[in-house]
Amino acid sequence: MGNETSAHERAAALLGEHPGYKVLRALPPLADYPITEPQGHVRTAAVIDVETIGLDADHPIIDLAIQRIAFDARGVIVQVGQPRQWFEDPGVPIPAEITRLTGITDADVAGKRIDVDEAVSLIASTTVAIAHNAAFDAPRVERRLPTIASHAWACSCNEVPWRELGFDGRKLGHLLMQQGMFHQGHRAAVDVWATINLLGRVLPDGETALAKLIRQAEQPSVRIEATNAPFEAKDVLKARGYRWHADKRTWWTEIATAGEVGELDWLRDACFCTQPKLTPVTWAQRHRG
Repeated sequence: MGNETSAHERAAALLGEHPGYKVLRALPPLADYPITEPQGHVRTAAVIDVETIGLDADHPIIDLAIQRIAFDARGVIVQVGQPRQWFEDPGVPIPAEITRLTGITDADVAGKRIDVDEAVSLIASTTVAIAHNAAFDAPRVERRLPTIASHAWACSCNEVPWRELGFDGRKLGHLLMQQGMFHQGHRAAVDVWATINLLGRVLPDGETALAKLIRQAEQPSVRIEATNAPFEAKDVLKARGYRWHADKRTWWTEIATAGEVGELDWLRDACFCTQPKLTPVTWAQRHRG
């Protein structure tokens, strides 16, 4: 086996030297994850992913995975815990499309339940929960585990400036491939491990993606609802990145607190919106829709 592995490594190195090829490597097993000595204050995070039977907010979870990490003042991962994963019976048949996507069948989840006490303990004992699309995961996890409803969340998809860093997408698998890695996605535990590896990578500027994520997620922001904007302003609001909230029937965005004054000036001048609703947001409230 050793000689075979060496041969593969030599072949990969040879291909990697040629401009016409790009070599992708599988994610390392947990035992081989590189760990360094911490520097400065150490904090913890629970990296989380869920699979559900559909995209609606009330669609039940069928697969939940949580893996704790510790990181130091540099944003370097200095400890990785054992993964925990649970299936849960949704009480209804799993749609064929979900089974095709995830491989999870009715037989896999039959009679299974999430260990609520353990899941809550894993999350509540950390500084922050991290998901790659926290706007999807956070409300669904909190619906299932309401006792952690005030926990801080960070989003590795939307709170790391991937495009500014030279990446041309934000999907988990695509980001991994651009860093020479690959995984077999769409299972909760696999996607959690992929997220950990993505966040732990040192980027060309010398920082980890995790360092950038935590710095951004900790910053306070403000949610602005253009409550009295005229109907005719919808196109310019959409072009600026505002999103439509169907229940509230208003356009909204969330920006860094430092940009609040400039944004209010823009709303007044471009949209004749003089009475927007402002709501301060911290990472304990963000990603809840």
